[in-house]
Order: sequence, then C-alpha cells, then structure tokens
Amino acid sequence: MENEIKIALLKNIDAYVKGELSEVGIESLWNDIAKDPSILDHLEIEVGVRELILNKSGATEKSKKAVIRRLPSWAWYASAAAVVLFVALIQLFKVPAQTELHQFIVQTIPSDQYEFADALRSNQVNISKADSLLNLGFEAAFSGNKSKAMEFYNQVIAEFDREPYASKAFLNRGIIQYNSGEYTMAIASFTEAATRGEENRMIAEKANWFLANAYVHTGELEKALNAAGTTYSKNGVFREQSFRLYQKLNYDLGKVDYEDFEQQTGN
Repeated sequence: MENEIKIALLKNIDAYVKGELSEVGIESLWNDIAKDPSILDHLEIEVGVRELILNKSGATEKSKKAVIRRLPSWAWYASAAAVVLFVALIQLFKVPAQTELHQFIVQTIPSDQYEFADALRSNQVNISKADSLLNLGFEAAFSGNKSKAMEFYNQVIAEFDREPYASKAFLNRGIIQYNSGEYTMAIASFTEAATRGEENRMIAEKANWFLANAYVHTGELEKALNAAGTTYSKNGVFREQSFRLYQKLNYDLGKVDYEDFEQQTGN
C-alpha cells in the first residue's frame, strides 16, 4: 500500500512539473506538502533531474514550469566528479609498468550513471507502474537511501521481467552493490543487465564497463579483460577508459603488444 501511495504521489509530481496538474490537483499536492514537507524534496529532485536531461539533450521545455526551490548544489557534485575522473584517466598511463591497476578503474560509480524510465519525463508517454517503480528507485538512490532503492529495483525485477525495465533495474542494483563493496553480487547484476540489455547500446556499454571494473576488484583479470574489450567495441562514452584498462590488463597478464589491440577487439 505504501508503494502505491508513493506511485500516485510521483505521478502528481510529474504532472505538476509538466504543468498538466489541475488546480484541484495542485491544491491537493500542496496540502500534502504542508502535512509532510519531505515531499518537497521529491519535487526538487524531479525538477533537477528533468533539467539535467534537457540540458544534455539540448531539448527545449515547452510545458509550463513549476516554480519551486532548486536542488542544492551538492547534489550535482557526483556529476562533476565523473568528469574529473574521466580527464584524470586520459592523462594517466604513459608507461604501464609505472602505474597501478587501481588507477584505471572506478572506485565509486557516480549517481549520474543510474538509469531511469524516460517515460516519466515525457509528455507523450503515459506512466506505467514499472516506470514509477524504476523512478522511485532512482530517486531513493540519488537521495542516498540505497536500501529503499534496492527494494524498488528488486520489485521491478520481480514484477516486470521484460525490457527495458529489467536491464535498467539490474544495472542500478549493480551500481549500489558495487559502491557498497559487494563486487561478486555486482558482477551478477551487471551480467544480467548486459545480457538483457544487449539491444540497448547504452545499457550494454555501461553494464560491460562496470562489469570489467568489478572483475578487477575480485581479481578475475581475464574476465575483466574480456569485459573491457566488449566495452571498447561499443564505441561509446567509455571507449577511452576501457581502452586504457584493456592495455593495462594486457600488460599485467603478459599478453600481446598493444598494437594488436584494435585487431583483437574488431575495431
């Protein structure tokens, strides 16, 4: 029952942000906020994430905008940290023997790598229960409530074992497990995400990249090498990092010269 109430609330928040909530609905929403001020946090996160998506896509928001407080700046530090990490990795690795393997992997996966249901933020698509659960999980994880997020993701997996929901839930579950140091469980989740989301290039690339990182943590370097090579072949945003990790793993495992890398990965 608690989840059903939260889903209904999330739908009202979504409609409010899009400017589609009726006057009666708005009054009811603000009455709910008056009774429970924490609901305002839901609004802040929804608006902040929506703005982030629009900025990344270059889209123009045509619907009416809700006038509420902005998300605190600290909530976006994870995104900035991801950029800093990427730049640092590019500058690394001139001589493999002078670097350590841990320098080529992600120690903590930033929150901007979580997947959510695009339908929730689209004016053209109705929200399903699976969408709502996936986004409630995203909101909980983004807010730092990892245990609650896991509940939502497990519910998605149990009740909606189909795409695109299952692969996103498995990927997000794997991120939480990875960041908690539960690398063996993260490997299982990322493997499911990579398999189920094979047709989704973004999901497949993320899952394989994080899978490679998790394998390094468990010392399974051959599997890490294969996952890094698969990531590289996707030719996406993790191409540079996966290339450098693959190089380092090849060196540490005493395998081929780096010049053979393109031939091995089919690129």
